[in-house]
Amino acid sequence: MNVLDTSFKRRSFEVEFKSSPLFECALGIAMITYPKLHEQLEKTKAELEQVRKSVSRELQAELAYCQQHNTWKMILQLLHQQDFFSLQDFLDYLDEVNPQQFTYLVLPYLDESQQANRMRASEGDQQAIREMAAACMDHVFFPQMITFIAETETSKLILHIKQLMEGWTHEVMKQEDVEQILQRDVLEKQHRLAQSSPEKVVQWSTGSVYKPEVNVERVLLIPHIIYRPWTIEANLERTKVFYYPVSDASLHGMQDSTQPPAYLVQAYKALADEKRLRILNLLSDSNRSLKELTDILDIGKTTIHHHLAILRSAQMVHVTGAMYSLNKSALVGYEASLLEYLSVEVTREK
Repeated sequence: MNVLDTSFKRRSFEVEFKSSPLFECALGIAMITYPKLHEQLEKTKAELEQVRKSVSRELQAELAYCQQHNTWKMILQLLHQQDFFSLQDFLDYLDEVNPQQFTYLVLPYLDESQQANRMRASEGDQQAIREMAAACMDHVFFPQMITFIAETETSKLILHIKQLMEGWTHEVMKQEDVEQILQRDVLEKQHRLAQSSPEKVVQWSTGSVYKPEVNVERVLLIPHIIYRPWTIEANLERTKVFYYPVSDASLHGMQDSTQPPAYLVQAYKALADEKRLRILNLLSDSNRSLKELTDILDIGKTTIHHHLAILRSAQMVHVTGAMYSLNKSALVGYEASLLEYLSVEVTREK
């Protein structure tokens, strides 16, 4: 069949940076309430458990509620509505926003086709709520979150978010250190953007290759410390968001030009294991489930899951539903990044 392609394919995008202790606060709440990842973070599982045990009973109750309903995601969406220069600015905003607008803002952005449903759902339209939930039925928690938002009294949800953010900020975060580190990383990446392409800066920051999408005009890069080494992706209207881990240089204030980017170190650590290389080899043939990998490799399910988590954190493996797939573009990207870091130019033979 002959095909004449007259479609529009976006060739690039604008890159913007934003940093705030409030994003760090929300991501800290997200991290502590997602125990499945606690063995794949820089802090040990024991340290994270100690953090949760050390907070007040009031904050423990709010964290438990957040873990049940994923309210951290709602907080992140609210933080994108304007530039909040302090926690008090954010709390004042929550006091002023009207209930219908609040509901619209905390409902997840799915895509342009669901924006009308999102508006009707915020007004209490039950059919729109059902259609939104159905449209994202493969997502790990969006359908449940949409239903929860629709069924929960707005004032109760606002109070929970306020108490959660206040509690975490005052009891857990060291804000004076956080703000300096985040700003240092943004300056580092902005300097790189002035010398390189948007695509390379996104890859350098996140460790993954991001290709332009038709409906995405802007990529927003937001540094974090608490969730290292993971990059968290999100979607806003015409915007792709990457909450990415700050570099080691930014974290420790180093000025060493030979310091490799953290994601590059993480990637090659992920490759430096026989079992993980075998998993990648199997996924290069076809997508596979956890059970398939367990049966083929004759390795325990817990061990396979641990290796898959490391590969996922390095962006080498994606998971959709129950199926794992190889992210080939990331592997190519790591090779290019290594050569760039080493300042090596390679001429490939034809």
